[in-house]
Amino acid sequence: MVKTPLELITDSLLPTIKVLIAKKLRELGMSQNRIASLLGVTQPAVKQYLDENDKEQYEKLKEMGLQEEEINNIIEDLVELLNNGDVKSAMYYITDVGLKYLSELRFCKFHKEKDKYIPSDCDICRYIYRQNEEERMEIALSMLQNELITPLIPEVLSNIAFARKNPKGINDILAVEGRITKVKGLPTPVSNPSWGASKHLATILLKVVHKDASIRSVMNIKYDEKIDKALKLLGFKTAYVGPSDDNDDESISNLIFSAFSEGIDCIVHLGGKGLEPITYIFGKDPVEVVKKVIEIGKKYRELTEN
Repeated sequence: MVKTPLELITDSLLPTIKVLIAKKLRELGMSQNRIASLLGVTQPAVKQYLDENDKEQYEKLKEMGLQEEEINNIIEDLVELLNNGDVKSAMYYITDVGLKYLSELRFCKFHKEKDKYIPSDCDICRYIYRQNEEERMEIALSMLQNELITPLIPEVLSNIAFARKNPKGINDILAVEGRITKVKGLPTPVSNPSWGASKHLATILLKVVHKDASIRSVMNIKYDEKIDKALKLLGFKTAYVGPSDDNDDESISNLIFSAFSEGIDCIVHLGGKGLEPITYIFGKDPVEVVKKVIEIGKKYRELTEN
């Protein structure tokens, strides 16, 4: 019988991904028993994973149709989630990634090589993926609970927003109700994300999508000299607006809109009278945004410690 595309992911993609994740988690000092629990396998299986050759695993994934940068991104994101103990979000993530690549017909050549009975003109996978914004946000919020991000939270607190495709209004923007604060030294959402929860970030995104529809997410962090240096060292494309004393959402979003251009990673609002300087980090989705913020956090720590 012909294997379904989902069986392809289960039989070929997941086992190889698990090997690479186990190796990374072990490098971070995690015990084999803990790795086994997170991956849903036995401890002897983890021991076997650790004896596997990394290069061979990468080659298997490349044969399926993935590029090395994509493989590294998948492993990095899953390790971040599992290191936080968030198995549920890791499951969401790998399901989302797998279905996305299937819908892009990335695995077709590999699938047809494995099963000669698949019709040469088969493109059934093109229709099986539909992004779930709420699940994607949940993954991002799990990754965000990282001590590297804690020093980046401003006095006004942080938030992260994610727009539906072609948003029409604030209720098409998903954000954290009550913002993101610090709890026991970690960035923590005050409540679950909901639609229309952040007028401030929603107003910004609704304007930005008119210039670049692919940019659907934004997060605010603080701004100071070390943040500025970190952005430069990371090579992030950054624009600056202000200072300005106008503190209403419409005025701030207009300033940011005027400075936004294709390829922008960050826009810094230099603040004003009674207005804290803020860095706005943009990306295609909240996972991409949080990964940028983690990079900033790493560089910020280096600059602080040196």
